[in-house]
Amino acid sequence: MSDFLYFPLIKTRDAELRCFGNIDAESFGKMLPIYELTKSRKTKKAPDGDIYRRMKQIGEIQEDRPFILDLCTDSKYINPQIEQLLSEQHGFRDWQYFIFDLHNDLNIIPMVHLYEDDQGVMPDVEKFVQAASLQTDFLAVRMPYDLGGEEIGYYLNPIVKNMADGCKLYVVIDAGFVREEPVRSVVDAFLYTCSGVEAFEEKIEDVVMLCTSFPSSPANEGGDDMDGSFRIYEEEIFQKLKGDFPVKYGDYASINTEQIEMKGGTFVPRIDIASLDGMHFTYKRHRRHSGGYVRCAKHTLSDSENYTPLGVWADEEISRAASSKPSGISPAFWISVRMNYYIETRLMLRSRECFFD
Repeated sequence: MSDFLYFPLIKTRDAELRCFGNIDAESFGKMLPIYELTKSRKTKKAPDGDIYRRMKQIGEIQEDRPFILDLCTDSKYINPQIEQLLSEQHGFRDWQYFIFDLHNDLNIIPMVHLYEDDQGVMPDVEKFVQAASLQTDFLAVRMPYDLGGEEIGYYLNPIVKNMADGCKLYVVIDAGFVREEPVRSVVDAFLYTCSGVEAFEEKIEDVVMLCTSFPSSPANEGGDDMDGSFRIYEEEIFQKLKGDFPVKYGDYASINTEQIEMKGGTFVPRIDIASLDGMHFTYKRHRRHSGGYVRCAKHTLSDSENYTPLGVWADEEISRAASSKPSGISPAFWISVRMNYYIETRLMLRSRECFFD
């Protein structure tokens, strides 16, 4: 089992990368990020958006620290470069070249991409694992939380049996958006799937749970236009899971899976703050003609019951906005601020658990 306490998964969009670029080295040392590579913003020179720009940004953030690299399959964020890397031909040869040749200066843990054909389970996956596991100490694989014990074994077996000696596997079990389902049913499905992982424990470094419950509309969920709160179900699911299986904590770092793009003029400024016990968010929301982010920040600072400064970048930005000097007035900027504070609360919770263990 690794020493990492937290496995946040993000898409490589501007908001998420801005957040990660403002996390201090001590906090970074406690987590193993999972980057879902997306295209960059379109430019005249790169009308499809260039993934190499995103890789450069990841490199500047991560430096020599390890990270898991995955590929986004969402049609909004994919481009021909990513499609080529997802090709299974010749043991995912393009994916291998991308990681081990073009970006061999980065500490990448490659994601194993699964597929099936008429011959059964993934002959090119086996080729990829054989080649990749000779060049890295760790691989990762990401699978649905509701596969069940037998089926996850069906997919893990061809990976594990082709891994070189000394190589270990991170198994990421992903539930996606969980707000619509009862917590108990999500936990039960996780546990059933985890039961199929135990047979491979000698080759597994960590089993990681992954999900998000951040709503697409916090104001609707919170039930108040200007000042409300809503539950965080990730934490509740994790607490129930870890009592029955040695799972590590992962989430989408307070991002909703729909990732709704706000257009200019359609959003209401809002600042979201995660509680220190990990169980809920509070928000302050004020329309631009009523003070916007400046008023949201002042309202946040005055709410000492729900907001405690943690000495992180997010606190600096809230203070700047409360002084009528916000660094940004876009929803994407304040998503970065929310994520930054949220990530620190997750690390505090996991560090506290280790202390008491």
